[in-house]
Amino acid sequence: MTEKLKRALQRAQELMATGNLNEAAKILDPLKHEHPLSPEVAKLWCAMAMRSERTKEVPAYAASIYDHVQGDFPKARWAQIRGAASFLLLDLTTAHAHFTSTIHHLTLLAKSGKAPAKKKQAEEQAGTENIFTSGKAEQLLWVTCAALASQGIPAFPFAGTLLGLVRNGHLLEFDKDLDIAVWMESWEACCQALEKMGWSRVSMGFNYSNYRDYVHSEIGVTLDLCGLEHRSDHKIVGGFSLPDYPGEYQRVSVFPEFDLIKRNTEYGNAWFPHPPEKILTAFYGDWRTPNPYWDTVVSALNLEKFTLLVRCYAYYRLTQRWLSGDLIKAWSYAHQIALKDPDDVTVLRSRQWLERAISYLRQDIPSWPRNRPQKRVYTRMVADLFHEGHVNFLREARALGTHLTVCVVPDTRVLENKGKLPVMPQAERAAVVSACKYVDAVITESPVHTTPKFMEKHGFAIYTFACASEKERIEKYKLCATLPSHMIKEIDYTPGISTSDLVRRILDGAGSTNLESID
Repeated sequence: MTEKLKRALQRAQELMATGNLNEAAKILDPLKHEHPLSPEVAKLWCAMAMRSERTKEVPAYAASIYDHVQGDFPKARWAQIRGAASFLLLDLTTAHAHFTSTIHHLTLLAKSGKAPAKKKQAEEQAGTENIFTSGKAEQLLWVTCAALASQGIPAFPFAGTLLGLVRNGHLLEFDKDLDIAVWMESWEACCQALEKMGWSRVSMGFNYSNYRDYVHSEIGVTLDLCGLEHRSDHKIVGGFSLPDYPGEYQRVSVFPEFDLIKRNTEYGNAWFPHPPEKILTAFYGDWRTPNPYWDTVVSALNLEKFTLLVRCYAYYRLTQRWLSGDLIKAWSYAHQIALKDPDDVTVLRSRQWLERAISYLRQDIPSWPRNRPQKRVYTRMVADLFHEGHVNFLREARALGTHLTVCVVPDTRVLENKGKLPVMPQAERAAVVSACKYVDAVITESPVHTTPKFMEKHGFAIYTFACASEKERIEKYKLCATLPSHMIKEIDYTPGISTSDLVRRILDGAGSTNLESID
């Protein structure tokens, strides 16, 4: 490549980065005619064309480059570009064929012991603020929802935004956009109101009737607007709807019916789904267990059908990640497709070869959380001078369900209950309990009385404890008196060991060299 061509391509790339596609085209169109078989020119020209409503020109040009290049990696790249163009043109059958060809070439590359080099991720500029951790994105969410509510538009947090608010109490730190939903009856009014509030509509490849992207003019954060409607079978449906296209061109997600309640924010009343767990369980199943590789478009458990539209989206993501050298993410997409369609031989083979490549690079294959029904167990304990009895109790408690949360009670509560402070302060006791392999989560604050409301709020199914005496048993049952009997499980107390026994042993045997003194 000559220096002159290199500078021209660099200038076109700079123009594209700033959204100046027309000026970029003035550079790239002549270069395309001058260098018709140059992969470097073709790659940038195709990217420009697919962003400027010239996608129809891409397939034939990309096909000529595919035929010209040699080697599995270049052919994989151009098969993927052909697939992406066909996908944007909604020629899904052709897109699927090209993506399958991409996977075939990448698999041959893996069989030869090779993999694409991982692209370097652009480093964040020093001092760049993460608006999702700073609180600015959440502030914008509530400002927007409250403003819409004041206009009679019932928009509410949805999808990943709702997940962060309910599971973590704040937006997900790694999130990239805000998700809100609105009933289709208010769709047009909501879209118009958003644009008046400083949200600009983002051009999408597909003209969905119930899904739009917006970007905020000042902050730059993206907002996904999802339209929902009630169905005659008492279900609520959403997803991606393409009017006048057959079923394989749709993505339908189904939810149980839920209500909306008003939530008071410092920016005014806003709408919030009630109970939010209905939406989250429909989407994610076990929504309380984080899964950084989850892609809701592909993996949502409430998909009515794994349609060709969804399959093409998943194949696009799989090939995109593989070509960029991100084998872990590529594997995660292969795995998600296989979970949806265990008979997809192409994906099963690609997952196998990705696993070999990942192992060869001495990386860990991701652990995919099982979406089995969750039975969450909760208990309160002192756990002072952690000993065998505590281990036995926690092992039995964890065996009652699929997840164990332990509240390590505060020092003041121990003083109130036992008349003396624990040997170890709460922070030390919590650290030790956290290290126990039977414990999934530790908290340090919870109500003394365990109520149905508390259990429901945190998704706990079982409250458990052990009792060293009848007096302790009576006291502990009083503290959970409002729970139904099926939520209470008493575990046998381990005899012959207690914190008090340990204290006595220490006092009796401290500094001794006589083995009999510790029997």
